[in-house]
Amino acid sequence: MADYGALITLDNGNPFITPQSTPFCLYRKVTVNSANVGGSYQGTSMDIPIDASYPAIVFCKTSNAATVGATRVGNMISVGSSSPRGDSHTLTAYVFAIFPQTLPAWGMAIWDENGKLVLTNESRVLSDLVTVGTPGNGGGINIDQTLSGSYAIVPALLGSSLFQVMVQGQPVIVNVTAYAGALFNGTTTRINAQGSQTGQGSAVGGTNTGMAITAINTAAYD
Repeated sequence: MADYGALITLDNGNPFITPQSTPFCLYRKVTVNSANVGGSYQGTSMDIPIDASYPAIVFCKTSNAATVGATRVGNMISVGSSSPRGDSHTLTAYVFAIFPQTLPAWGMAIWDENGKLVLTNESRVLSDLVTVGTPGNGGGINIDQTLSGSYAIVPALLGSSLFQVMVQGQPVIVNVTAYAGALFNGTTTRINAQGSQTGQGSAVGGTNTGMAITAINTAAYD
């Protein structure tokens, strides 16, 4: 229990307590339309400035089958997507962070002991995380689940597939890295592995991280 502050319960019954449990709130939502980035690839990329002191987490979805990714270096978060099959798509990325909130014209406002405004009635709090897949054989590249509604995922590396092709009569092994993808078609979201390139030849093996994917329903943030 906190020494002081506010005990707040979400609609799902989950409590959090300020200031010890200052929540992540929506920092920025961005959308980017894909373009040809070489060969048959369609891809997107965008840089999102953010104070280096703000803890942050990113969730992504696309309007067609594609890999999604997010990286952070200092005060910049970079998001992107890629479709090796050349599928045009839109990437939507949701950046959540712990950062000073804007004082609303009216309503509720909570400051921490340092005088930082941490929560208001207009804050869009990150909540209701969903786990897709199960660690082990039910995770990684074996994840293929369709959820009703719009969901975005934390980008993840799920494994790889190995293909053997013949080059000038000699066998060559090609590694295709598998990343998590979340395709929202307007009604449902398919969450599964997406390859970094199109696999050709004969499948001869692969790797599986066996990890589960973390997702959110985006209805509260759209």
